[in-house]
Amino acid sequence: MTRSRVRLGGNRIGSFFGAAVAIALVLQAQSPSAAPCHDHEKDFLARVSDLPGYPDGIVLRKNRVYVAGPALGVDAGGAPSEIAVFHEKTGKPLETIPIQGEDVAAPHALTGLTVDGNGRLYAVSSQLGVLRLSEKKHGMWQQSVYAGPFPDLPSCDPVNPVDLCSPNPYELPPMPSDIALAKDGYAYVTDAAQATIYRIPPGGGTPEIWLRSAKLAGYYDLQGARGILVSADGKSLYVTVAFSAGAAWEGRIYKIRRVVAPSEDDITLVHVFSNFEAPAGLGLGEDGALFVALSITNEIAVVKPTGGELGRFSAATNEEVPLDGPAHVAFDGKGGLYVTNQAIGSGVLDHFAVVEVDVKDRGHKNPQPKLP
Repeated sequence: MTRSRVRLGGNRIGSFFGAAVAIALVLQAQSPSAAPCHDHEKDFLARVSDLPGYPDGIVLRKNRVYVAGPALGVDAGGAPSEIAVFHEKTGKPLETIPIQGEDVAAPHALTGLTVDGNGRLYAVSSQLGVLRLSEKKHGMWQQSVYAGPFPDLPSCDPVNPVDLCSPNPYELPPMPSDIALAKDGYAYVTDAAQATIYRIPPGGGTPEIWLRSAKLAGYYDLQGARGILVSADGKSLYVTVAFSAGAAWEGRIYKIRRVVAPSEDDITLVHVFSNFEAPAGLGLGEDGALFVALSITNEIAVVKPTGGELGRFSAATNEEVPLDGPAHVAFDGKGGLYVTNQAIGSGVLDHFAVVEVDVKDRGHKNPQPKLP
């Protein structure tokens, strides 16, 4: 059996995966959620190559599925980060967009992914910042730095305060995780290590610290703020925290008012996952429900926008590859939900894939801005 290349030591960022593997081995003994009744005419499966592997962010545009990777904290085998492109109906691989300018000998990742109203892709690079990729003609892409790179913030010291610091008491390197575009053109990026959300103005530029909060911090060096999503009315952001600093076994969803300078009063706790479930990527349902990838328990939870679970999905439509370390999600607009598999718990490289879950929800249509 081919096993994963997760870094379990010598790399603090990789400890999330090490903890996830250990916890997953325990949770596998628990009874899984009941599998929903699926439409077996839908059997989408797109396999992601072993190198760099560990697919993360995902976005759909027209009849294409774009998948970023690798995730943070893994050994990419010296391969550059990339965006893999698949056919939306068949899962057939169409092309690969390699990322230029990385130091592939050093840890590198391509995590969050989104698209603007002009069809340009925006990918979060751990080394380079937010990259914009424009297709000039079929198979030819132009890469530019839209914003970043993200700063390495020292921990905030109440005795010697500084403007640029992280509320995480443990000094960790930046860990940019996910990206969301609002209708007015502002982009928001979570940092899973530094308890920070950055805001980027329309057209790009230097990321500015939009919110710093200990609520967004992870436990010790485990991941904090991960997924991010704009609410249906555009007035708020939803953010997942994988392992809360106050209680490592808790994953949380926060709602944050989208104001110019948010304070602690603008942060509302929406939901708590209480058993080492590691919430990650988010999708917004037709009626505003949150579809949340649970990376350790291998499920998609459906949460009301005001809190409280509506149910869970635990089976993919194609039985060849199960849900295994789900990371990010994207609606297909026809009742299905595409999910990236990172195979954290199993370590089976053959499970690197995009699978589909039949959720019978077409997803909320938030219009994407046409950026300068």
